[in-house]
Amino acid sequence: MGHTKKWIFQAVPGYFESHADIAKQLPNERFITQPRLALLSREYPTDTEDMRNDKDWERFANHVRSLNRDAPANVSYKVLYLTRHGFGYHNQKHREVGTEAWDSYWSLLKGDDKITWFDSFLNKEGVQQAENLGEFWRHGVAADGMPIPQTLYTSPLARCLQTTEIVFSRLMRTNGALFCPVVKEQIRERFTVHTCDLRRPRTWIEQNYPGYTIEANVTEEDQFSGQTRWETRDEHNARKQEALEQIFSSDQSEFVSLTVHSFAIEAILEVCNGEEFRVREGTSLALLVRGEECSAPIAEANGIDVAATLIPN
Repeated sequence: MGHTKKWIFQAVPGYFESHADIAKQLPNERFITQPRLALLSREYPTDTEDMRNDKDWERFANHVRSLNRDAPANVSYKVLYLTRHGFGYHNQKHREVGTEAWDSYWSLLKGDDKITWFDSFLNKEGVQQAENLGEFWRHGVAADGMPIPQTLYTSPLARCLQTTEIVFSRLMRTNGALFCPVVKEQIRERFTVHTCDLRRPRTWIEQNYPGYTIEANVTEEDQFSGQTRWETRDEHNARKQEALEQIFSSDQSEFVSLTVHSFAIEAILEVCNGEEFRVREGTSLALLVRGEECSAPIAEANGIDVAATLIPN
């Protein structure tokens, strides 16, 4: 079963170190936040003499803006800041009991006699990860010239709402920007029938995160409640394709943050024909993504690399 694409996305190589190569050298081969978000130190055709003392991120940001100025009307470039939420109570229980017991029993419950992992919150470890990541971002913006996100998107699951608050609220306000994350249903985790992947009602989000903008399709009750099967990989990828299509077609921001989940990052990378690697909790990374709106929707059949036929090398 295929799905229809209105846009083709491509993670553009040559701007960041290989995330996959870095991950291979790390514990459990999980990528973690890198200095300067792993931006390569290089020259750009848009560099000018009066920019010789500018920081690498400042010159890169100028280059991204020039790519958009010179792009055809149906093409745009965005730097996606992808952040995985911090360590949650569901991760804690999984680590405690092991994968087999977690998948077959514990993940189907809402909690035990000590903790709750339904729509899990961050535990103490996860809060510390998020606080550390917030410090990284504040340093990166001040010292390295990293552009702050122009738009913040977050999954509606509690651990992402919480991570977004801890990591980005102070950063935005310190830099004179409005902290108003957009709660986007399509970027939530792949649904696995584990209760940690279910979410609380819309009114709970409204009451607990009043400064967040909640998109209209975030319904009062979770649309996944009551389902008895995993969302397939193709179904999940289609949701991430739809999310990126909405962002690229309606958001003029060039630097966009998405606070999401492990499988969600994998799906975004696959949709963008990027590298394949895993990401540790409480981690941020950056990608330059080229989006091209198709002149006519493309029905993508499984196993056919449509992007290879449309995206030039």
